[in-house]
Amino acid sequence: MNCFSPALRLLLAAALWLAAAPLRPCAARQAVHPAVFADGRITCVVLPAKPDGEFDPELLDMVSLAMATALRTLPAPPDPANLTIRPPYPRRLFFPAPAAVQRDDEIALEPGSDRVKLALRLAHEMSHWLVAKAHPRRPPLWLDEGLAQRIGAEAAAAAGRTEKRGLARTPPDDWASHALSLDALTSLEDYGGSHDRSGAFYWQAERLVDELFARLGRDDFLDYLAALSTPPVPFWQTPLRERWWFNDADFEALERAILPKPSDP
Repeated sequence: MNCFSPALRLLLAAALWLAAAPLRPCAARQAVHPAVFADGRITCVVLPAKPDGEFDPELLDMVSLAMATALRTLPAPPDPANLTIRPPYPRRLFFPAPAAVQRDDEIALEPGSDRVKLALRLAHEMSHWLVAKAHPRRPPLWLDEGLAQRIGAEAAAAAGRTEKRGLARTPPDDWASHALSLDALTSLEDYGGSHDRSGAFYWQAERLVDELFARLGRDDFLDYLAALSTPPVPFWQTPLRERWWFNDADFEALERAILPKPSDP
């Protein structure tokens, strides 16, 4: 004898269906939108950004803009490679700002609602991916993150021109209190510390990469990146001194460039 009313049985069935839903393949979720770059050597597979499987064409536009920006600085992988852009499922309702994390051949993405910031986050993570594809080991933390920040800023500027607005990039609050010396910045092996210290680290790492890029130019900068990404990895100053004739005065100038000035907050 069934002791449940029809209405209760319907509610129980609905609850069981919802509980099992994540275990069932979703046809809409499997829809992909590829974008091809570098004469076919890079294929970006973009999954739907919306829970109902509906595709956001603006996301593909930002993926294309971010990858094109990254490829202006970094070379394409030597062999054909696939990169998946995977928005979280379901979307985080209380995380409106764009966020992205690269791991292996995938970038987990929260698109958010700000396309300029989205371009920055995408290009930042694509920089990490392209560097990892080109070199046998990760470069020093300051170099990897500083370069990703630089490329992300360029993508944000390009997206800002498209949307006819800019992205104000100001130093982190009170970053002068958390600034690192040149020796400390270049020897850091993990992010560690407080949110304020991490903010200062990213700001200084980008400044240092900008200075080196300006002094070396793109091609020599990429050679320097390769030198610090190939075992045995030399001390970061050694290639600069031996190949590009940097001296103590040059390194003192680099330190001045990354340290706060009296007018900085």
